[in-house]
Amino acid sequence: MSDRPLAVVTGATGGIGRRICLSLAESGYDLVAQFHVDAEGAASLEAAVTSLGCRCRTVAADLSSGAGIDAVVQAVDDGIGRDETIRVRALVNNAAKLLGPSFDTATLDDFDAYFAINTRAAFFLAQRLVRVMPAGASIVNISSASAHFSSPGDIVYAMSKAAVESMTANMAEAVASRGVRVNAIVPGFTNNGHPAFDDERTRTYMSSFSVLGGVSDPAHVAAAVLFLVSDASARTTGSILDVSGGSTLGARGVRAHSVRDLL
Repeated sequence: MSDRPLAVVTGATGGIGRRICLSLAESGYDLVAQFHVDAEGAASLEAAVTSLGCRCRTVAADLSSGAGIDAVVQAVDDGIGRDETIRVRALVNNAAKLLGPSFDTATLDDFDAYFAINTRAAFFLAQRLVRVMPAGASIVNISSASAHFSSPGDIVYAMSKAAVESMTANMAEAVASRGVRVNAIVPGFTNNGHPAFDDERTRTYMSSFSVLGGVSDPAHVAAAVLFLVSDASARTTGSILDVSGGSTLGARGVRAHSVRDLL
């Protein structure tokens, strides 16, 4: 009886998360797909994955809480309990709280909320799920180009993503003896379906960050995920894969403090 590879993806109903899920399903992965409030998007994703011949368990969970992390882990445990052929081959920590706050406006609650979702949830999901991941499995953390240049208008978000990259390097060594790899992906501005990407002024501003121009498509991020969970990256761990179009090479032109200021 052959094993069934399972991927756990957080933030699964957003533009990037959905594309990651569909790309994994197209590659034969069953899914545990976490979302927060977008039940309609979750139902649509489940139907799309099922149409590709794979299973999809969607999980409504607030990852800013311990209970939310518990819910995702429980969904994985339930799946393994029902089908002994399931192997957790991938965890993709994609969920994130975006945009802001600035240095001047950040509150203690803001700080804690951004780090809870963007960093803490990724850490504890990895800590708990790695115990059921076989050798050869992969953890992929989604970072951001914001971690690589000054971004005072989004300082707390940027700090939380810089922490994700530090976590990736340290976690890679921590789990190496288990044969599990840990890497991060750095997207730049990526068209996730937000109306801002239809606004010419905002899109031009976002494009100015990339030496290649334009903004990324979720498929670019999904392709990087597929590489990092595949055997083609069997000797890759603790690495940062940049798919930002060169946004991390240095900001160009006149920058607003945050994209939020243009909306």
